[in-house]
Amino acid sequence: MIKFSMVILMIGTFFIGHSQLITTTSKKVSKLSFDSTTNIFFNVDVVSCFRELAPNASHLNTPLGKRADETPLTLPSYTLGISIPLTKWLKINTGLSMLQNGEAYNWYSSVDDSSYSYTSVFRYVSMPIALSAAYGKKLKLHVGLGIKPGIFTSYKKSEAWTDEDGTNSSEETTIQDDLNSFSIAAQATMGFEYFFKSFSIRVSYIYRRQLNNTYNEFEDYIHRSIASGGQIAFTYFL
Repeated sequence: MIKFSMVILMIGTFFIGHSQLITTTSKKVSKLSFDSTTNIFFNVDVVSCFRELAPNASHLNTPLGKRADETPLTLPSYTLGISIPLTKWLKINTGLSMLQNGEAYNWYSSVDDSSYSYTSVFRYVSMPIALSAAYGKKLKLHVGLGIKPGIFTSYKKSEAWTDEDGTNSSEETTIQDDLNSFSIAAQATMGFEYFFKSFSIRVSYIYRRQLNNTYNEFEDYIHRSIASGGQIAFTYFL
């Protein structure tokens, strides 16, 4: 009887300990949830910039000429902002952004060493406003959609050419009075965000499309920038 009682006690102790282990382990497993933290963030976008370009039919309907052969240009943009919960699953994000758009052109002669190339970069200070949601465990799927209104700050066109004798020359143009002082773009992001104790890191695909004309109303072209590429974001929880 004593031996039987000891066996029962040992079996009971085993099951109690095993159940405690399962309970402890289950507590450590993260549950699916939405991100509801308030945080500050810093984004770095590295995107391939291009444009939609068409003659301004309401002005002179000027042909595109060599601008029809322009190519995309890779440029970075930066954003510092704050993310605040609106509901248990939806957040609003805003801040200050240094935004760049642009395009490039390259031409090489097939008969001699002459060539010609340029890059055009349009810079803006922008205040993005976006809604976002993130769902998962420590690794969450993150999606965002918003607008980026911006004020034009500077323009730079960098030209370089080589003549038929192989002489290299270059020139920079920074004055451009035919540009619209205001820009607005729509932007969407999708990616994954990994959450640590007090911060997170997010990697996303970003797509941005300008909604208005880069140039003033009575200029030669209708120009709207397009950009797509990668974004990395660092957040700190408040």
